[in-house]
Amino acid sequence: MINIQDLTEWEYRFLKYYLDKFKAKWMRVFNNKHPLLATRVDLYTIYKRRLKHQPLTDSLTYSNMFEQLEEGKWYFIPDLLNKNKED
Repeated sequence: MINIQDLTEWEYRFLKYYLDKFKAKWMRVFNNKHPLLATRVDLYTIYKRRLKHQPLTDSLTYSNMFEQLEEGKWYFIPDLLNKNKED
């Protein structure tokens, strides 16, 4: 099991915004360890259906965003936010 480090302030606010505004509960990240490409973040509902309002790559995401997470793995957003609060 991967040890999830603290989220950066921008990552925390990014997830909190999508949780509150669009009820995003699940996420997957891609290109999060690539040195040049911006991270692609896919957000899903509680039933793992893709949200209509996805974050724009290169506008809201940046290179190495969520680099502590595994690429393509499902993450429950409230757990990530609570983990960050506890630390």
